[in-house]
Amino acid sequence: DRPSSHPTNSPSNHPTQEDECGWHYWGGDEGRGDVVGFNQKVPEMIDQLLIDLSAGSRHTFIIANDGVAYVAGFIESFFSYQGHMGVERGMLDEGPNDFLAVPTVVIGKESVPAPKFVKVYAGAGAPGDSRDMHSLLIDENNNVYTTGHNDNGQLCHGDFESKDVFQQVALPFKCGGAVAAAVGLDFTLILLADGRVFGCGSNENREIGLGPDVKFAEMPTQIQGLGNIEDVSAGLNFGLYLERESGKVLGS
Repeated sequence: DRPSSHPTNSPSNHPTQEDECGWHYWGGDEGRGDVVGFNQKVPEMIDQLLIDLSAGSRHTFIIANDGVAYVAGFIESFFSYQGHMGVERGMLDEGPNDFLAVPTVVIGKESVPAPKFVKVYAGAGAPGDSRDMHSLLIDENNNVYTTGHNDNGQLCHGDFESKDVFQQVALPFKCGGAVAAAVGLDFTLILLADGRVFGCGSNENREIGLGPDVKFAEMPTQIQGLGNIEDVSAGLNFGLYLERESGKVLGS
C-alpha cells in the first residue's frame, strides 16, 4: 500500500484552517517520488496523520499512525545505490519511486515482518545522489534498525557491508533501548533511555567523540564524558548533544 503524496479534490483533503491536520511538503518533488525538475514552491498540505517523518537528500520517510514506515524518493543509479531506502531492490526503480511501505526487517539473519515504528531518521549525502547515505528506524519497543551505505561501519552491525533492508542493531543489554538517534554522513549516534549516547561509523573528524586515535567504530561504542543526555543531532561531519539537567549543548 502507498499513501498518496498528492491529495485528491475530495472535501476531506481540504481541511479548514481550524481543523487543519497532516503534514506539508515543498521543494524538489523527486524527494517524494515525483518528476525531477518540478519544485513544490509553496507548502502543500497532505491530509494524513503521521507519527514521524524525515527528509533525506532526495528521499522522504514517513511513519503513519498505524506504525507503518513508508519511503519515497529518487535513485540516480543502481550502480551506486547502497540501500538507504530500506526495501528490496526488486521493489524499486532507477529514477523516481512513489511511497512504498517497508515490509520487512532483518533480525539476526532472519527476515521478519516489519514491527510498528515510532521514529525515523533519513540520511543525507553530499552530493545528494544514490551513494553515501544510510537511514535509521526506531520501533515501538525501542529497537534500532539501520540500512544503507556502511563503508565505515555506520550501520552499527560489526561489519562494513552495505544493507538493502533494515537490520536490527544489537544494543547494550538492559539499557532500556533507544529513544532518539541522529544520522550523519558516515556515522550514527544513538541515544539510550538511560541518557547514554553510543556512536558508530567514521571518527575521522572526531564526529563520534572517540578521540584522535580511533578512526572508526563498527559497533555501537559509548561516547565518554557526556552527562545525562536528552537529545542528539548530527550534521554531515559533527554531532551535538543536549544535556538534560544543565541545558548545555556539547559537540563532537
